Amino acid sequence: MNSKKLFISALGAAMAANLFVPVLSFAQQAPTTNRFCDGIDKILSPIDQRIVDREAKLRAQRQEISNNLTKRASERESRLSENRTKHDQNRGEHYAKLEANATTEAQKQAVAVFKTTIETAISVRKGVVDVAIVAFRQSVDQSIAVRQSAVDAAISAFKNTKTAAVEKAKTDCATGVVDAKTIREAFRASMKTAQDTFKSDRQAIEKLQDSLESTRVARKQAVDKAIADFKATVEKARTDLNAAFQQ
Repeated sequence: MNSKKLFISALGAAMAANLFVPVLSFAQQAPTTNRFCDGIDKILSPIDQRIVDREAKLRAQRQEISNNLTKRASERESRLSENRTKHDQNRGEHYAKLEANATTEAQKQAVAVFKTTIETAISVRKGVVDVAIVAFRQSVDQSIAVRQSAVDAAISAFKNTKTAAVEKAKTDCATGVVDAKTIREAFRASMKTAQDTFKSDRQAIEKLQDSLESTRVARKQAVDKAIADFKATVEKARTDLNAAFQQ
C-alpha cells in the first residue's frame, strides 16, 4: 500500500513542481516594447522543450512505480502462498498426531470432525480474505488510473490554453493594431487564468485519495470478521475435541 501511496504522491509532486513555471515566468517578465513580439518564438522554443522533457520524466516515473507495484504484488502473493503451504503442512502433522492418539471409536470420530471443521473454516477464511484483497487492489488500480487521467487532462488543458494564448499574441503582433504592452498583458492574463485552473485541478486530484478510504475500511472489516469467525470456530472445535478425549 505504501508503494501505491508513493505513486499517487509522485503524480501530485510532478504537478506541484510547477511543470509550467517557465511559461508563467515569461508572461510576467517579458518586456513591454516590441521585443515581446519580436522574441516570442525564440523565447518559447526552449520553454516548450522543457515542458516536453518534464512530461517525459513524469512518464518514466509512472512506468518505474508501476513496475515496482507489480513486483511487490508478486512478492506478496508468493509470501502468502508460501505461508499457506507451510501452515497446511503443519496442520497435516497435527492431524496425524491426533489420529495416532485416538484410541477409541469416539475419539477417532471426534478427530475426523475436528479436521473437517478446521479445513472448512480455513477455506472460508481464505475465500473471504482473497476476495477482500482482490477488491482492494482493483479499487487502488482504478484510483491510480483516474489520477493519471486527471493529471493528463490538467496538463493538456494548460497546454491548450498556453497554445491559444501564444497564437493570439502572434496574431495581434502580426496585425500591428494592438500595441505590444496590451498584447503582453493579455497573454499574461490568459496564462494566469491557466495557472489558477491548473492549481485548482491539482487540488481536486489530491483529494481523490479520499475515495480509497471506504474501500480500505471495507477490506479491513471483511478480513477482521473472517479472522474472528475463524478463531471462534477453531475454539469451539478444540473444546469439542478435548471433551471427546476426556471421556
